[in-house]
Amino acid sequence: MDNPRDTTLDIARGCCMLSILLFHTEVYYTGEEIIPYACHVDNSLLTFTFISGYFFCKTPIKDFTARQKLRSIFRGIFLPYLLFTTILALPKALVKSDVTLFDELWRIATGHASWYVAALMVAEVLFTLLLRFARHLPHPTPLLFAGCILPFIAIAVACHLFPEEQLQAINLWCWQSALVMLPFLFAGMLWRQEDIMKWLDHPMVMVVLTAIVVVMKYMVVTCHLTFTLEPLHVSSFALLLLDGMAGALLIIGICRRIPQFTSLQFIGRHSLIYYFFCGAVPMAVSMVLNKCGMPYQGSYCQVLLAFIIVCIGTTAITWAIVKMMSK
Repeated sequence: MDNPRDTTLDIARGCCMLSILLFHTEVYYTGEEIIPYACHVDNSLLTFTFISGYFFCKTPIKDFTARQKLRSIFRGIFLPYLLFTTILALPKALVKSDVTLFDELWRIATGHASWYVAALMVAEVLFTLLLRFARHLPHPTPLLFAGCILPFIAIAVACHLFPEEQLQAINLWCWQSALVMLPFLFAGMLWRQEDIMKWLDHPMVMVVLTAIVVVMKYMVVTCHLTFTLEPLHVSSFALLLLDGMAGALLIIGICRRIPQFTSLQFIGRHSLIYYFFCGAVPMAVSMVLNKCGMPYQGSYCQVLLAFIIVCIGTTAITWAIVKMMSK
């Protein structure tokens, strides 16, 4: 695939970001999720993680430099996390009557102000350490696989043995969600290292992936499966792994076939900035619509209108930030 960062994978991240914006628009405007979370949000988040794994190691594993990668994580994830969550802390404290500024600052310090970003950062640090130890091995892939799947199994067992409240009490920087993300980082990196993205060009592969995802979503609706990543509330970690992997590959495969819209590329390329505002902007839009006499009255067309306004508003904010950063 030529220059995937400017085409397919940015399109995929753009579509996933729209999915997350739609979810938050539903929640803030209607007071509840209309499309079940497990039907699209967990797939979008895990697709982000898979793509992060794809870009994680652009060189052969033996040439991987842990110090350079840790510096990249610090500059590309940790510093934006501190900057944007701090900027949003005061407005959140003013808008939410049950939240104080100290509460928001504490959430920033413990990694819960933007949980996915925090969990992704922890997962990437852990994956960096794994690569650091594995890079000199003649065959590093088995060690990397074990180092990613065993923590995934461990957190699945822990969720089965201990109450959710007890696990949440020790979930600093969302490390539990980070352990769930490790296999997806590994899968994305392996996909790039083995140069097998072209497999998605085979129609039969897409048919199989579509069938898996359709069956999974049918089970979500009929069996009421949950795949919430934070706090971890997962009906089956094995099904989460299957649904997440198949969903990520299906989304990327579809994005290889759709027109390469510049707007989607922009959203995907700057999806981290979008993510920091994916709650604040839908909340603000919902408040404005309610004050203007346009509360939700049961029509999903109203949600779509609010969603369009949210997309425009978030894009305007992101564009302004990108312009300021470029200067």
